[in-house]
Amino acid sequence: MFLPDYVLKAVDILNKNGYKAYPVGGCVRNHLMGILPDDYDMTTNATPEEMLVAFKGYSSFDAGLKHGTLSVIIDSQVIEITTHRIESTYTDNRHPDGVIFTRQLELDLGRRDFTMNAIAYEPMTKAYHDPYMGIGDIRNSLIRSVGDAKARFEEDALRILRALRFSSVLGFSIEQKTSDAIHSCKHLLEKISPERIYTEFTKLICGSNAASVLREYSDVIEVFIPEIRPMIGFDQHNIHHCYDVYEHTLATLDAIEPEPLLRWTMLLHDIGKPETFFTDERGGHFYGHYKNSTDIAVRVLTRLRASNNTIDRVKTLIYHHDSVIPESTKSVRRLISKLGYDTLTDLFKVNRADAKGQAPHQLKERIEHIDRLENIAEELMQGVECFDIKHMMIKGNDLISLGIPKGKRIGKILAILFDELTEEKLTNTKEALMKRALELKDTDI
Repeated sequence: MFLPDYVLKAVDILNKNGYKAYPVGGCVRNHLMGILPDDYDMTTNATPEEMLVAFKGYSSFDAGLKHGTLSVIIDSQVIEITTHRIESTYTDNRHPDGVIFTRQLELDLGRRDFTMNAIAYEPMTKAYHDPYMGIGDIRNSLIRSVGDAKARFEEDALRILRALRFSSVLGFSIEQKTSDAIHSCKHLLEKISPERIYTEFTKLICGSNAASVLREYSDVIEVFIPEIRPMIGFDQHNIHHCYDVYEHTLATLDAIEPEPLLRWTMLLHDIGKPETFFTDERGGHFYGHYKNSTDIAVRVLTRLRASNNTIDRVKTLIYHHDSVIPESTKSVRRLISKLGYDTLTDLFKVNRADAKGQAPHQLKERIEHIDRLENIAEELMQGVECFDIKHMMIKGNDLISLGIPKGKRIGKILAILFDELTEEKLTNTKEALMKRALELKDTDI
């Protein structure tokens, strides 16, 4: 196993002080999968006090020392080294009530979540310590709990989402007993903080296998996003749709790049459809579902403590995802002015993914329409255009010079001028804008 110099140096320091040291967990798993690790955690039979002595000449952080973890800086790199330990009961289904340090590596590996993460590597002998057959599970692309799966999830319920996240990101299947325990223990997620759920779930929905996981474990997702329940199996009764609402959602999620903002948008873009459904002689309709979906999306993301920026951007994309955009310079210019070019670019990505989740007979036509809108937007951005009120060739002081008093009226006139610019009723020259401002000066606005 390739190890960077700072890791080998940490191992050597502990070895020279009479202790064992092993890279462990995710870095070993990634190496066995052919993925270059981005960080390296280590476990050792040295106690916290013994580690402090061994690394006396190095800068370190001992904030986690009571749990056996010392963060050491070697060659400007931080490496976390933890004493072998076993853990007591988990009263809150998240954190151990206490830890007991041990000299035995196998006992430490036995407290870990999944077999693929319970492998240690000994650099001196180049030997893998794999008491729970994690290497075989990695080769078989299998996620299996260490020991009794139900006990592992009762200790730390976040492991439920970690299993789903690993399945989504790595493309591994989940061993049957582990899967059964996930379903039976799903209620324990109610005890996990919204922030931790949001972080783990965001990684999950960005995985290449996300749709499959969301399909098989929808009952687990319902624990913290119960709003998805009405979508599952909801027949749209519409010739433009070949899937129910949930399957359409999963298809669109698969069809967009794995960027958190876009994946959250696709997951929630039609979540308000069931509440707006009605039928007539032409089939099923969901008029105004974009408004309902926007409201629900804001509620979900707020509850999960997403950032205000994420909430605002997802809200904007969902609200506009069903808009009919005419293929004209005027309409695209108006959208760039309203949303900004970057947001409009994201909206086109959403539109394209949405189309790919609908009936195939209309896909070619819809994609070509989006392509043409994108071309118009690109041409506009390459030209000299005014897409923001602050880019107008007239300012508030110019209006004051015309005798228009300071106050709200200045803002109203500037807004009218900007609207008329985007409507192509005016050109962005000071002469044209001042002339129009004079016409508006004494009008009732």
